[in-house]
Amino acid sequence: MVYKRIVMEYRKLIEIELREFDRETLEKSWEWLNDPQLKSLTMTPDFDQESQEKWFESLKTRNDYHLKAGWYNGVPIAVYGLKHITGSDAELFGYIGEKELWGKTAAIQMMQDVIAYARSRNLESLYCITLKENKRTYRLCSRFGFKTEKEVTDETIMMRLYL
Repeated sequence: MVYKRIVMEYRKLIEIELREFDRETLEKSWEWLNDPQLKSLTMTPDFDQESQEKWFESLKTRNDYHLKAGWYNGVPIAVYGLKHITGSDAELFGYIGEKELWGKTAAIQMMQDVIAYARSRNLESLYCITLKENKRTYRLCSRFGFKTEKEVTDETIMMRLYL
């Protein structure tokens, strides 16, 4: 099977720095994921700071997660990565916590980085589960070649990119 590589040309509206997910980003993510709009768009279940801390500590020994942070002007603005990594695929996830930076190309830069990482791991595909109403995620994934694979629930779809 032959897969084509997608090369995106775009004008960067902002230049973000891609870093490892750290404690500072963890603390910001607490704020972001407790914002009702972001919590809804990311389908984040209720959680407390103790469970978030346990999850963060578990990352040190897990190989089924690849987690990164986007930084702009010296502060974390976003989280992205892969979860449920297997030998063949992984689930893509991410969000820009600082809403004033939505639509400023940060998501494109993060997507390019995570797809390059997936290819470096020789994964066959990536999938994304998103709300049908989340038009930004749908457009971003489509732009990178993800295709709708199936309806997961009445509210969600799964999109997949073959690498």
